[in-house]
Amino acid sequence: MQTHADLLPGARRPDSLLVMLPPAKATLDDLLEQGFVAAVRARQLPVDVMLVAVGYEQVMAKTVAVSLREQVIGPALASGYRHIWLGGISLGAFNALHYAAVYAADLAGLHLLAPYPGTGDILREIETAGGPAAWATLPERSDADERLWWHWLWRESTRGQQAKPLYLGLGSDDRFIRGQRQLASLVAAADIDEIAGDHSWPVWCSLWQRWLDRGWLANGGWQNAGGLA
Repeated sequence: MQTHADLLPGARRPDSLLVMLPPAKATLDDLLEQGFVAAVRARQLPVDVMLVAVGYEQVMAKTVAVSLREQVIGPALASGYRHIWLGGISLGAFNALHYAAVYAADLAGLHLLAPYPGTGDILREIETAGGPAAWATLPERSDADERLWWHWLWRESTRGQQAKPLYLGLGSDDRFIRGQRQLASLVAAADIDEIAGDHSWPVWCSLWQRWLDRGWLANGGWQNAGGLA
């Protein structure tokens, strides 16, 4: 996995790390050029940032979670980070959800921008059943695909205050909005940010900056997140 680390300036390393996964067909340079790291630094937030590129072949082979843990998250935990937030855009958010379904204990929380909600056949299953909550209570089918994180997300939605913090950013005209709304039904309304816009960089950049201004970091989450991971 290709990575780009942006460490907080100064001698003392923070105990919080933001890991960000780009959308399909995008590179780490795209994230940098769109200002995702610069937005963190402009706010002087006390975190390190790690951008991680996931190859499409890893997605198809269903090895993203294992590779991400072996090459990025595991070493970060071993090096002393106490609070790791995993975020992603579109397919990157899809991959972040899959990681959380397998290794939830590694993470302080998730930040998902315009998540790719999965393939049409599984979304039709969910809609036919009457929504994610009704679908998740049916006899489980194979969890070799995104059904794994749909089930995990539903279980999290039933845990109340014990659930893993999850922030969801959406564009109201996103081409995946129908499936994203299904996903949003499993997320606390206060943790959903929906703005006008489509499935594009300007919308994602705006949602990212809004989260930095209003979300976990802006609220001093690095100081009180000890019980989240």
